[in-house]
Amino acid sequence: MSAVKYTNAPADVDAAMDAAVRVNDDFLPSPEYFAEMLAKEKISLNVDRHAVESFRAYAKAHNLKYQSLMNQVLSAYAKRLQAK
Repeated sequence: MSAVKYTNAPADVDAAMDAAVRVNDDFLPSPEYFAEMLAKEKISLNVDRHAVESFRAYAKAHNLKYQSLMNQVLSAYAKRLQAK
């Protein structure tokens, strides 16, 4: 079985990854950001290898933790679905 290398993310996925990384002018994240971090549930999840590799590469390039990045993107997507 050959490995799939995911290099060109669809625009909406790429935009979600960029939007998930919060940058504040005062350097520290807002108190709301930390409150969101406290309410976590540990799960086991099977994820396509190419998706994980894409998140790992993006996280490494931006000095982030890939699992936290995946969580932020998933949370942003869930909030968007709730708003509909």
